[in-house]
Amino acid sequence: MSAAAAHVPRPRRKQPADESRRLDGAEARPAPSASLQRGISFGVLAMLPLFVGYEIALAASGTGSHNAAEYALTWPLRPFGDYAPLARLLVLLLIAGVCAYRCFHSELGLVARIGRVITEGFVAAVVLGPVLLLLQSVFALPIPALGAHGHTVPDLAQGVYHVSGAAFEEIVFRVGLQSAFFVLVLQVALFFSEHERGSRIFAEIGSIVLGAFVFAAAHLAPVVGLFAAGGEPFDAAIFAWRFLAGVMLGVLFRMRGPGVAAWTHAFFNLALFVGAGPDVFL
Repeated sequence: MSAAAAHVPRPRRKQPADESRRLDGAEARPAPSASLQRGISFGVLAMLPLFVGYEIALAASGTGSHNAAEYALTWPLRPFGDYAPLARLLVLLLIAGVCAYRCFHSELGLVARIGRVITEGFVAAVVLGPVLLLLQSVFALPIPALGAHGHTVPDLAQGVYHVSGAAFEEIVFRVGLQSAFFVLVLQVALFFSEHERGSRIFAEIGSIVLGAFVFAAAHLAPVVGLFAAGGEPFDAAIFAWRFLAGVMLGVLFRMRGPGVAAWTHAFFNLALFVGAGPDVFL
């Protein structure tokens, strides 16, 4: 081969349009991440109306009664004494600020997304009741008597209190305990098996079931009595109902995030509070 031929320039390969944009730094912004809604930061922001409603209900009722999950979460604030409610508000504002910072640096349009989360929660709450009744029937479980107020008019402050407390319960039982159970069960499964995919599936199912069991048990008087007065005596029908509800909420938490789970829980509590218990539809 001659020297002249050795210096003949080769034709440049035409780069694909997307590769060219990457090299030029002009690639279009990626589509909004679907995982944002399932994140903890966004879930906490979606729960803010429930947190605000809870604080208003506490102030309006004046009874000093607290949701057991909120009581457990804010236990470290007890040394503040009379200033504990103020400390709780400041901590909540700090957490909300951090979550808002993280989310606004991930994606805009959060107001519309929170609206969709609330809508999803409402739809899921409407579906949850019939699904629970179906499961009770499939497993031949007795139907619990829930949500009956007779001819009394429910108190507004108490209604807001029961509805908004769902946010604290979802943080404790789904974000906290179910996530912890997932990590624990996954590590145990991986210790005995080399199949990572199978271990993760086992951990998902195990964490949902364990979380639902603790959720149902946490409403009983012996458990609530560890933190404060209150709780209910054991009733097999109500325990099974709450366990199945915990399973459904656990699935929602994993599939749609803590915000949807919290609003589903809140709307479902609202339906029970105004008297729409299972016995109403049977």
